[in-house]
Amino acid sequence: MNIKYNPFDEKLLQDPWPTYHAMRDQDPVYYIEEFDAWALTRFDDIWQASLDKTHYTASHGTSPEVLLLDKNLPPKVFLFMDPPEHRQHRNLIAAPYTPMNIATLEQQIRETTRAVMAPSLEKGELDVYRLSSHVALHTIAKFIGLSFEQIFHIRKLIDAFYHREPGRMGTTEKGQQAFAEAHLYIHELIKTFRKTPPAENTHIYNWLNADVNDTVMSDDEIFFSIFALVITGSDTLPMTVAATLYYLSQQPAVMNEVRASPELIPQAFAEAARIDQPTNILGRVVTEDFELHGKQLKKGQPVLFLYASANRDDREFENPDEYQLHRLSKRNLSFGAGLHFCLGQHLARFEGQIILEEIFASLGDFEVDRAKSTRAFGEFLQGFNHLPIYFAPQVCSEQ
Repeated sequence: MNIKYNPFDEKLLQDPWPTYHAMRDQDPVYYIEEFDAWALTRFDDIWQASLDKTHYTASHGTSPEVLLLDKNLPPKVFLFMDPPEHRQHRNLIAAPYTPMNIATLEQQIRETTRAVMAPSLEKGELDVYRLSSHVALHTIAKFIGLSFEQIFHIRKLIDAFYHREPGRMGTTEKGQQAFAEAHLYIHELIKTFRKTPPAENTHIYNWLNADVNDTVMSDDEIFFSIFALVITGSDTLPMTVAATLYYLSQQPAVMNEVRASPELIPQAFAEAARIDQPTNILGRVVTEDFELHGKQLKKGQPVLFLYASANRDDREFENPDEYQLHRLSKRNLSFGAGLHFCLGQHLARFEGQIILEEIFASLGDFEVDRAKSTRAFGEFLQGFNHLPIYFAPQVCSEQ
């Protein structure tokens, strides 16, 4: 296969699998001449790069748009830091995301899921993505220290920011306007919080009172921290919950197995995250020259980690293009690896499990309408952003 890869290629993003397969087999360290950058496609290469603190840095950004289209250094948030700064800033908000603390949220997440589902029960129709997105927003809003209305407004602006139009690489003009609006809106919130302190133990409280190496966080650093956490806290979960039901519906016997044995839900969710990983591409910048698979990577060149490709690498997974409920994987890149593994991975898995449990328990024999599903395609995120399911309408009782 004659390989031609560009991370902003709209047609490729809609069906990247043949190209990814060819790149893994023929050119696993692919040079993108247009951007003087590299793309890694094999699982082990990306796994090892994620652990490598010597040859790569996150300080120049991690998303393809920032790495390839924007030469300005990104804001100082922990997502774009290297050790020891990364750990110091990450620890400002890390405590709520431990498995032990996440487990205490079960009743809260269940009640939120049921409340968001309730209006749909009488209709007999539910959008799985919307349900999961609202549940995630409720949870991350409390973590950050925002109201649901505030975070929902920010989320809509982020959706506009990441909307892509044919023939244009990266952010659109409307996306730039949405970012400017989000910048103004969040800065106004920060001003308010500086006058009227938020609740203790929220992220905003910790950021406002942060003192790392005798340095406090600026309003702009807090803005970017909020912006980034709204993205990471409310995108990958709904896409993966929707993907779980989409792929299960393709195998009715497997769907019935999960329905009969809810303890299999975490496996179903994990396999959906593998085969249809929402975080399509992230990357780093090379800090010193080195060689990989015979290619010379030079200091200053961006390197893209094609996670979606890696999670379908037959060197790591048997029959990787098949959704297998009982797949046993030694390693997983669905939530990253190494220093920058996803801070909210335990929360995402737990929320996904509870949402799916509530769907199976509440809706009975529902039907997944794959034909009416829609997907978002982008160089950063990709996956289902609408998945309708139908069921017998129910009469909701008073809670």
